[in-house]
Amino acid sequence: MKKQTLLILALLLITKIGLAQKPYAAFNHVSLYVSDVDKSAAFYRKLFHLDTTKIPVAGQRVKWLKMGKYMQLHLIESKKDQLTVAQNNHIAFSVQSLADFIQVLKKENIKFGGAEDNDWSFVERADGVKQIYFKDPDGYRVEVNDAAY
Repeated sequence: MKKQTLLILALLLITKIGLAQKPYAAFNHVSLYVSDVDKSAAFYRKLFHLDTTKIPVAGQRVKWLKMGKYMQLHLIESKKDQLTVAQNNHIAFSVQSLADFIQVLKKENIKFGGAEDNDWSFVERADGVKQIYFKDPDGYRVEVNDAAY
């Protein structure tokens, strides 16, 4: 009986260790090429209250912004004529109150919308999450939703 109990405990421990393994990969950062790194950094810092973090090579026209505890937004300055912004590519942020965030956009005179980036509305997804879209200074699409709250 004692051997069976020890065997069961060992199997439970092995199962727990196996289930507790970390995933193979975790999302770390996204990089955007921008025409003016200071302007873009100010835009994202102001709207989303992101802090800057150190970059590995000083002197580059790059800004790294913290997005939460483990993720970052890397802004890399590039010549305007070398930027290509795909229409449907976007980055997304979740906020606690979409209504409060919309007031910030209105105060900053940033046009937003649900299906269109400038119709001043929001979209409600099938799962009940409300979302809006707008564009950053270089034309990248940014989604803001209330999914995490």
